[in-house]
Amino acid sequence: MEDNIMTLEEFVFNVPLYQTIDIQNGYNDIAKSIVGHSSSITIDGYNPIQKKESTFCLSKGLGDYRAYYSGTDSSYWSFKNSLLKETCVKTVIFTCQRYYDTITIAVFHDPTKSVLIKVGQYPSVADIHIGQVKQYDKVLEKPIMREFTKAIGLAANGVGIGSFVYLRRIFEKLVMDAYNEALQEGKVDAEQFEKQKMDERIKSLKGYLPPFIVENSSIYGILSKGIHQLTEEECLAYFDCMRQSIELILDERLEQLAKKKKIEEVKKTLNSITSQIKK
Repeated sequence: MEDNIMTLEEFVFNVPLYQTIDIQNGYNDIAKSIVGHSSSITIDGYNPIQKKESTFCLSKGLGDYRAYYSGTDSSYWSFKNSLLKETCVKTVIFTCQRYYDTITIAVFHDPTKSVLIKVGQYPSVADIHIGQVKQYDKVLEKPIMREFTKAIGLAANGVGIGSFVYLRRIFEKLVMDAYNEALQEGKVDAEQFEKQKMDERIKSLKGYLPPFIVENSSIYGILSKGIHQLTEEECLAYFDCMRQSIELILDERLEQLAKKKKIEEVKKTLNSITSQIKK
């Protein structure tokens, strides 16, 4: 399968509204997967309601409709082959196998052109992605955290260039945080740092930024080019990689925070043990 062929997981959890899925980027595989309803069609992803990773199964596909009997909890499913031949909006539902929450997607389906377009979703892609980054509020100042969620929200709604504006600003802030730490420890020259371009600055902060970022200092150049030269579609295509690059810095901060907390807890326990032994 080609690298650009979209998976069902990507369609549900990453694709913004109104992005066309056609023959070139995965229509055949996705449409085939969501034709009917089958618990054998499962995908792994984040449950934003429970705030946990989970597995979802397809409980309503392109050819299904659900009818409820009033006054009872019973329902039945009826598969309509004729619906698969119509050009119209259909509802697709994925159900969490652990908690039974659902992700409902409104899909415009044009079988004559082999096209799927997501025209609505709840919880939204933004809800899913923002829920995944909430853990970083422990290591990000509130204004920067808001910018991170704005970037995710914009990308989830098909705004690529705007999302890059926020990502670049966050990236710059994280680099400056590393610089200030290095400066306090006397490991960097302020005057020289001021004259350097961003990729040179990143390399000079080896030991204060994750090795991956130091080795791939071109990240900032991609973000800048996205703002000034790339199209919305190109920025959206590169967004996940840019976001994950920033998360690598934040993951390291979380690890350091967890290690610091563990050290403090062990020290406290050791002091308590030492005090008891001396009695």
